[in-house]
Amino acid sequence: MRGKFRGGRGRGNRGRGFWPRGGNSRGFEGPWNRPIFGRPEQNQQWLQRKRVNVNAPSKRLSEQAIGVTEYINDHEGFNGIIKARFSDFQVSEINEKGKVAKLTDLSTPEVPTVDDAVDDEDLLLNKYNPEILPMETWDRINKVAISTNAEHVEKVQVDVTGMTKEQRTKIHDAVKKAFGGSIVGSTITVEDKKYVTFDKYRKGVRIDNRVKWVWPAEYVYFIVYKENCDTMEAASRIGERLRMHVRPSLLGYAGTKDRRAKTTQWFSLRKFDPRKISAACSDLRDIRVGNYSFSDTNLSLGMLKGNQFRICLRNVTAADECVDAACELLRERGYINYYGLQRFGTRVDVPTYVIGRKLLQGNFREAIRFILSKRPGPMAHALHLFHTVNAYAAAHALPRDAPPTEARLLRALAQNENDLIGAMDQVARNARLLYVHSYQSLIWNRVASERLKRFARQPAPGDLVPLADVEDDSLQEDSDDEENQSNADQNDAEKKTTEDKPDTDKKEVKATDKRPKSKTMIPVKVLTQEDCDSGRYSIFDVVLPLPGYSVQYPPNMEDYYKQLLTKDELKLDMKHKYKSYSMCGGYRHIAARPADMQWRSVRYSEPFADLLLSDVDELEGRTTTGIRQDGEYKAVLLTMSLRPSSYATMALRELLKVDTSGDSQALQNNYYKKKKDDKNTPAKSNDQADQNHDQPDKDHDQSDQNDDQSASVDVNEEPCEEEANEEDSGVEKRKLDEEDEGVEVKRTKQNDS
Repeated sequence: MRGKFRGGRGRGNRGRGFWPRGGNSRGFEGPWNRPIFGRPEQNQQWLQRKRVNVNAPSKRLSEQAIGVTEYINDHEGFNGIIKARFSDFQVSEINEKGKVAKLTDLSTPEVPTVDDAVDDEDLLLNKYNPEILPMETWDRINKVAISTNAEHVEKVQVDVTGMTKEQRTKIHDAVKKAFGGSIVGSTITVEDKKYVTFDKYRKGVRIDNRVKWVWPAEYVYFIVYKENCDTMEAASRIGERLRMHVRPSLLGYAGTKDRRAKTTQWFSLRKFDPRKISAACSDLRDIRVGNYSFSDTNLSLGMLKGNQFRICLRNVTAADECVDAACELLRERGYINYYGLQRFGTRVDVPTYVIGRKLLQGNFREAIRFILSKRPGPMAHALHLFHTVNAYAAAHALPRDAPPTEARLLRALAQNENDLIGAMDQVARNARLLYVHSYQSLIWNRVASERLKRFARQPAPGDLVPLADVEDDSLQEDSDDEENQSNADQNDAEKKTTEDKPDTDKKEVKATDKRPKSKTMIPVKVLTQEDCDSGRYSIFDVVLPLPGYSVQYPPNMEDYYKQLLTKDELKLDMKHKYKSYSMCGGYRHIAARPADMQWRSVRYSEPFADLLLSDVDELEGRTTTGIRQDGEYKAVLLTMSLRPSSYATMALRELLKVDTSGDSQALQNNYYKKKKDDKNTPAKSNDQADQNHDQPDKDHDQSDQNDDQSASVDVNEEPCEEEANEEDSGVEKRKLDEEDEGVEVKRTKQNDS
């Protein structure tokens, strides 16, 4: 630790150490703390005393804590371990056309010839293309090009008001093809009118030095296969390799995927040569890219039909007849569409919904204190300084890989510890929404449980059914939404990369920052007794609202919504003094049903052998797994497709009739040790077990061993859309995961570098 007389890290701190101007080394009183003593040597002693093991067991949230208490079906259920290994959970995205993402080809497409290039080239075969500009305009541009005295030649202005960016790009490309570098084009705005101007090149005038895009469409799509890596981390690592120097938001994707799994999904990137993508990502650890294609549209959150899950449930002890009966019931009668544990983070001491409740109550000081609460891991030192010294000291002790939310909060508070709202505003909007959406999800879970207690699984008078298609979890906010924030991020990045952007008008960029008005909430119908008796509706048609000011509450449950919100000092309309925290709300189906569900029972002997082949396994020609006909243990291999925003663990909970929380699952994960102890034979090590089966990556084995030792069988699985309104906040979600498995993530990043 750097002391009082040694310069700390960070700008503006050369030679001043941690201590704020006007402070002293014997302690002081600030708005966050009681009088304390904060001498560096004392902090060093604290660090020595408080050394912690980030892999030590940690208690996790329970299902009951998040309102998950009921079942739809009354079958017996059976025992099975969820995610004994991360390879037991494989997720493949299903795009809007119904195609399942599968990595099958690592090669890059051949570069198109001039004749096969972008269709726009067909319009540029002639030097002066009258379909692009009138011949009179071409003549004027030609006079500028051949003039010997550019100062006395008037530049050519073309009114392009009302044209799309694509149309303006065609004009720029046509002139560049005709005159090369002798003419410089730009776009300007004058009194709300937009013009494309052409001037003769001279020193000091910016040249359009863009590389010609020759691929079939503007956006390159590629499939990303990941192991033990979530979507936001993958986007960050790919962005670093591409040396984009921009936010990962430039990489488009339809939904985020869980870290502790093997997952496959599409990414998109605007005008980036696929050969560069392939070369840059060729040696990324646990990430493979391939299957390149092209599209005229960028991928954005929600552009998917769902996800296909391939799941291995280990140590199943029930008879096949029991397994078949339970699977049949899940396929036919579905499950309660609860929000799973992943929605609420991994910390039992400070779940995300607690922070969300504080934000909605307007108690920003407590919300920030909870976000920055002490915990083991890379942030332990900085968080200790925040609570014992002040934000200034904590901000200058931030590790290089500090989570963005904590880092932004501490840096903002270091400037002004009393500007709480300003500090929260520095946090990425989607990270802030993660907390308030978590609270809304908690209310939804509790209401869903109460609704099923009151009226069972049949439609009841007072239920709501939508009169239009509902995208579950389509939370909306007035004036500020995530998609617009992502667009703003992309605009910021595009301003930095002008090599493929002909328009240089700053006013045009600013215009895209205007916030759209909130979307109209879908209409719903209140069911009557006659509707219920008609048989036209089932439990799969019924929706419950997430609390907000633009939703209609079901008459048969409005009293319970009011009871829950009043207890938390909130109102049904969820309006806030600060508009960005006013919640519009949304609707979510109370029950869901898996599609294309299949299952089979298999036997295995080695507890750590892979029982499912991944995309990379098949790509590399592997055909064998740990399945053995005379194996000592039984597993169930399950395949199913779920709609966006559905949680696979909630379907598994209905199937197994067991608690899916990490603590509950971890208690079962030593089954092979107990059995071998009973036989008085030593258990094989992880490496020995895997050497008997195709010798998988040793680091993967160690990863699973750490999971077992730390009692952290992470059932925070991947929901199909993975929270459409918090996809960009996947960084925040990764932060929560790292609390228990930070060493593993850090090791992966070091290997990449």
